[in-house]
Amino acid sequence: MSSIIVLGVATLTFFIVWHRVGGAAASFVAVIAACALSTIELLSVGSSTAITAIAPAAITFSTYQLALVAGFLTLPRQTLRNISLWFWLFLLFVIVFVIVQGIVSPHTVSGVLHWLWAILAWGLAGAIAEARVRDHVLGDRWVAVPLACIVGWHAVLAALQLMGLRGVSSIGVGSIELARVSGSAGHSGNLGKVMFLLIVLLLPLTRSVDKVARRSAIVGVIVAAVLTGLSFSRANTVAVLTLAALWMVLGPGIRMANRILVPLIGLIVALPVIDVLLLRNEYDPEGGSRPLLLASALKQISETFWFGVGPNNYLETVGKFDPLAAGGLPVHSAFLLSLAELGIICAVLVAMPFVLLAARSFSNARRGEPARAYAIAALAAAPGMILIAATSWGILRDQYLVMLFFVLGYVSTAQRAGGASAPMLDTYRLTRTESTRENHARAATASIARS
Repeated sequence: MSSIIVLGVATLTFFIVWHRVGGAAASFVAVIAACALSTIELLSVGSSTAITAIAPAAITFSTYQLALVAGFLTLPRQTLRNISLWFWLFLLFVIVFVIVQGIVSPHTVSGVLHWLWAILAWGLAGAIAEARVRDHVLGDRWVAVPLACIVGWHAVLAALQLMGLRGVSSIGVGSIELARVSGSAGHSGNLGKVMFLLIVLLLPLTRSVDKVARRSAIVGVIVAAVLTGLSFSRANTVAVLTLAALWMVLGPGIRMANRILVPLIGLIVALPVIDVLLLRNEYDPEGGSRPLLLASALKQISETFWFGVGPNNYLETVGKFDPLAAGGLPVHSAFLLSLAELGIICAVLVAMPFVLLAARSFSNARRGEPARAYAIAALAAAPGMILIAATSWGILRDQYLVMLFFVLGYVSTAQRAGGASAPMLDTYRLTRTESTRENHARAATASIARS
């Protein structure tokens, strides 16, 4: 009953936002909320007893997929236009390889659809970024405020968890057990990944001309960073700190004093968390069973290097000789897990848009606002994103892969929009200064004429 109520409220909100602001804003709010908050499974087709990692064993339809469908129906042509040719080739090769290898089972089809949903999210995000070109300042607000509200909701749940009113996990650091918040993400590691991706979207908006959007973005970034620290996830915390530090160094329009003081204050505030992370690393330097999982993954990759074992089929295949995989533990690396499942050909195809995004970001980092802000946000996020993907596999799982593609697809197209997009703070100040000078010049001319 509660699921029906939540779905009804979400649907009503979607149509209200669509009516007041437009389909692009409604689609953005729907997709980002469905991915960043708890999801509800709406439909399941096909039964399977397979052990899976990145997607359910059966073909399922959840709330975040419903949000993607709603967004696609809102902006169909724009969505398809923003899907890279590399992604189309990737889907073609995956489907052909799966059929040729004869591994068309419910859990494998679920894996193929999982990648399809992620690619659709990339195209929809690009369509939304294009549509925001027409919204100007209002567009900033309808991105920053929902993101800040999502971060705030996680913060409320995290506070309840710390007060003992909700279940919370813990992490051992020697003889000390520390509570780890997880918000509504279900696991502390997932919370850190969600916060990292939300910060990537929020950072460019800290330079918005709209005061509400700018302040919402700043508060959202700060709270998201705190929540990541309280999750005590090593990779996620380092990724967020790296992202924030690079933004403060490279970000547009930031005063030199702030470039120095803000990271220094942040480092001082984060010292307790950093101390815990160092103790945790000293207590568990190898990450538990990670070396054994890595050896099994490399063995499987060497045997199926070109075509992989099939999407969502890693645990079923590797579990035949690895008891850890049979128990549900895949290799803790998104790179190796995707390579093992997809093979080198499909892995390269799906990675190409990300490589092109990095190259485009280097080029756009010297352009005008806001293309420069989104380019720098992408570049600042790259080290952290690589760290997260190299040390964990959760970013490939369920709605988190969809959210990753959505965020990076948005950032990619926001750069292409260039100067036609919403003005940033520096551009606003420059325009206001020029307007003031023109007014002074007109007043002086009128004064001379009267005299």
